Amino acid sequence: MGYGKKKDFLLNYINENNLQKKVKIVPYQTNPYNLIKSSDIFILTSLYEGLPNVLLEAQVLKKFIISSNCPTGPREILLNGKAGFLFNVGDYTELSNLILKYSKNKKLLSKKISIGYKNLSRFDYNRNLKKYLNIIKDCI
Repeated sequence: MGYGKKKDFLLNYINENNLQKKVKIVPYQTNPYNLIKSSDIFILTSLYEGLPNVLLEAQVLKKFIISSNCPTGPREILLNGKAGFLFNVGDYTELSNLILKYSKNKKLLSKKISIGYKNLSRFDYNRNLKKYLNIIKDCI
C-alpha cells in the first residue's frame, strides 16, 4: 500500500513476471482496515519501529504475520517467532522463502495466528495504564 521511489520498478517487475493477479499496489490509505481484513497474510518490512501498532491490528484481525526483525517491537509482539515469522532486516530472499513456507503450510501455521491473538491482552491500554499508575503511586 502506498507509493515510493521504487513504484515504477515494482510495477515493471510485476508486469514482466506476470504477477498482476497475485500482487497489487494500491494507493496509500489512512485507514487500511479493509485491506488487512481481506488479506491472508500481513507483511511488515520496516527497517526500524517503535511499537508497530499495525502488527497488533493485524493480530486483532487474525492475520498471519511475517515481519522484519527490526529493532523494537516485532520480536516482542510475535513472541520471538511463536506468533508469526521474523526475517532479518533487508533479507528479501529470506522473506520470499517465508512467504512460500506460509503458502504451503497455511493450516499447520494457523496455530501461530491463535497464539498471537490470545496474547494481545499484553498490550491492553487500561491494563498497562494501571501498571504505570501503580509505579507512580509507589514513587509518591
